[in-house]
Amino acid sequence: MPDSHLIRDVFPQPAESSKSLGFELLTLDMKAMTTRVRFDGKCEFTNPAGYIQGGYLSAMLDDTIGMLATMKTGTRAFPSTIDLHTSFLRPVSTGAIEVFARLRNIGRAVIFAEGELYDTRGKEAARAVATLAINPRKAPVT
Repeated sequence: MPDSHLIRDVFPQPAESSKSLGFELLTLDMKAMTTRVRFDGKCEFTNPAGYIQGGYLSAMLDDTIGMLATMKTGTRAFPSTIDLHTSFLRPVSTGAIEVFARLRNIGRAVIFAEGELYDTRGKEAARAVATLAINPRKAPVT
């Protein structure tokens, strides 16, 4: 986990959405532009069939990819997801869920990224491709 300490510089407090998903940073490697995050697949996230609802899985992928993109831009810009395409490969039961993400290409205005979500058995259950706009940071409105 060579760069995990850097997250506190960009995210002194985790976002409420990250907290609700049970975000836990496992690895962060800014040289390789990769990260691995664990989430808590809670029973309140399940659909009528008893599996984690796809929107929560997409949110976990988006949260991981967005965090990595924000780590790359630091305090100079704020990336926001403008396109997220998620493919669901298998149902996901409650329990620990891991997401691996990587930044594929970073341009002046756009970041391209991808992520893979693994179920409690370590099997790939979803994958996502994302495009993020790089927005300049502005002073907060007072």
